[in-house]
Order: sequence, then structure tokens, then C-alpha cells
Amino acid sequence: MSMSYADTASLIESLMAVKNPTKKLGQHYLKDDEVLAAAVELGGVGKGDVVLEVGSGPGTLTAHLLNSGAKVVAVEIDAVACSHLRGVFAQAIESGDLTLLNGDALAIQFPADITHVVANIPFQISSPLIDRLLKHHRSGRGLTAIVLLLQDEFATRLAMLDGPTSRGPLGITTAFEWRVEAMQIVHSHAFTPAPAVHSRLVRLTPLQGYEMPDDMAVPNLKLARMVVRECFVERRKKMRNRITVIPKRIARVKGWYAKAWRAAAKAVLRQEHFPALPTGWYEARPEQLSTTDWLVLVAHIEACKEE
Repeated sequence: MSMSYADTASLIESLMAVKNPTKKLGQHYLKDDEVLAAAVELGGVGKGDVVLEVGSGPGTLTAHLLNSGAKVVAVEIDAVACSHLRGVFAQAIESGDLTLLNGDALAIQFPADITHVVANIPFQISSPLIDRLLKHHRSGRGLTAIVLLLQDEFATRLAMLDGPTSRGPLGITTAFEWRVEAMQIVHSHAFTPAPAVHSRLVRLTPLQGYEMPDDMAVPNLKLARMVVRECFVERRKKMRNRITVIPKRIARVKGWYAKAWRAAAKAVLRQEHFPALPTGWYEARPEQLSTTDWLVLVAHIEACKEE
């Protein structure tokens, strides 16, 4: 691809000439143009889109995103990197194609008009950042797609690639509302400096609605997320022991309170057999239930709630 900015290697060299990457900020600069192009392509971004990029560093991905025709909102916590970016992309900043925000992506206010997220993020903020992005989407400011370069092990858990052994609250609660696709593995030598682990490109696209079995209605997803997280607090215990534990902050779900939860959970356990739930589900451990199983279970608990 013909870039209108300095080439990838030069962008990295230019920043590293004034500052070395720091482990504290998780700075590993992506230098492989094929991977950079793949990230942009996976996002499906182009003219008319507004893309959030977190951790722009030397601007290698920033340049690829701008060349797609999209407008870019770049969030960078490192003041020296921001100074570098202002120099490299002065024209794009002046034209309004690039908005540069110097701040912490876990605290900064995301612009309401972002349509996509494409980023090579510091590994240590993966979980809280994804949580923020999903809440942003949930607030009604919809995202078309999220493409992130994640640590391979984390990506495996997010996409639940290894079945029950990789299931947890992160993957299950994300799958309630998003299609998660683990794409190509990116080897450590694609970065400067090389991290100790391999990475993987992951794409999240919002579901238009979760398909429930037997024409059941999707339960309250806020409640479902709470239930999953509570049950996984002690993931080695069986569901019959975990389901009666009152989810933290349950009063934040309209119509629910501790006593109502306890009564509904006990009612479900008394009946034991429910349509669309695996036989003996109460003897299973949390990771043995699929995403659909969790939604069905919470729907049955809602149905057993005493008004």
C-alpha cells in the first residue's frame, strides 16, 4: 500500500530516537505492514467512518487507518508519543481527519460519534478496556465493529476457543451481545520490542439479537451478566451451590432484591428439569454451561420470581 506518511519502520525509528518503549505502558510497536493492513481490513473501515485507536505509539496503525479514508480518534497516554504524532500527522490534525487525545483510555470520555474501534492495545488493559467499549456500545452509541490485537491467551478466553476449559465470565458475557472471532495469530517478531508472547487479531461484531431455543425470550442481560460473574467466583463448585448465592449489586436490576433472588433460585432448583437446559445442569460446574445455557437458566429464574 502506498502511504502518504513516512513508512512503518521510519515512524518507529523516529519515536524511538527520542524515547525508548516502556514496559510499564505495555509499549510494543507493531511493525508488520501485512498485519497492520489486516487489522484495518477486518474492521471494514472507510470513508465516513470514525475509528477509535487506543495506544497509537509511533502512528503505524494510525497511518493505515487514515489511508482507508476514515477519520481517526487516537488516544495516547504517553506525552512524548503524542508530541511525535502531532509532528507526523500535523496535516491530518489540521484537516480534522485525526483527533489526538492525550490521556488514559480507561478514564477518558470516548467521543459519541465513533463507529469502529481498531487498536493494538497494551495487554494489561485488555479486560477493562473491552468492558468500557461494550458499555459505550450498550449506552446506545452503537459500534459497527471492534478489532483488537490481544495477547493470544487472552484472545483464546475471550473467544472461548478451547471449549469449557476456556469459558469464563469474560467470554460468556461478551457472547451475550457480540460475535467474537479470533483471527490470525501474530508472532512476537512482528513487534518492536518483541513481547514474550504471541498475539492474535480479534474481531467483535454486535449481534442483532440472541437466538434463544424454543421461542424463549432473552432474559434481562444485566441480570444475566451478574449471575455469570457471581457463579464463577468459585468456579470449582457445582451450580446447585453457586446459583443460590445472591449476585452482588442485584438491587441495581429493576424489580430484583436479595430475598426475591433467593426464593427464585430455590424454586428453580426444586424443579430441576427445565426445557432447553441440559439434564443435571445443577451438578455441572459453571464452565460446563454454554452461553445459551446461561441465558436459558436466567430466563427460568426470572419466570420463577414471585411478584
